[in-house]
Amino acid sequence: MSSNVFVVPCDPDDFDRTVRSAVSLADYPDHPDALPEGDEVRFWGVQDGDSNQTYFEKMDAGDLVLFYQDDTYVGTGRIGTTFTDDESWAATTVWHDTPASRIFTVDEFTPVSVPRAAVNRIFDYADGYNPGGLMRVADGRVSKRPAAIELALEQYTEKHA
Repeated sequence: MSSNVFVVPCDPDDFDRTVRSAVSLADYPDHPDALPEGDEVRFWGVQDGDSNQTYFEKMDAGDLVLFYQDDTYVGTGRIGTTFTDDESWAATTVWHDTPASRIFTVDEFTPVSVPRAAVNRIFDYADGYNPGGLMRVADGRVSKRPAAIELALEQYTEKHA
């Protein structure tokens, strides 16, 4: 299993629509062929831009992804399929015209609620550090296996619920 960890910002409405809740592909017969076969799928998009493209190209199946909104991490998952949505299907069909043409499916999604400062401590960032967008956590900052990071966020959420 891959050891990459990605931190991904997410808009609450679009995130709820396509990650927190799985999307029924039966409702969208015109969906991209790159989406995996099956009844339902969770997916997210990386906004267009050079640095985001660089990070997107480093995403591999099984990589850990941590979703955040403002000061809170709201979910974890594993990268599934990645593809470029050249037709802007997701942006125009299920999102609010968000310019995100690089799409990844999300496997093993788990909702969490962990303050940014607590996650910053896991990666040895200052408590006030605020990720400015999509980023890959540097290898030197990932001292635990991704599965241990996921477990820590789940346990924090359960303890503070």
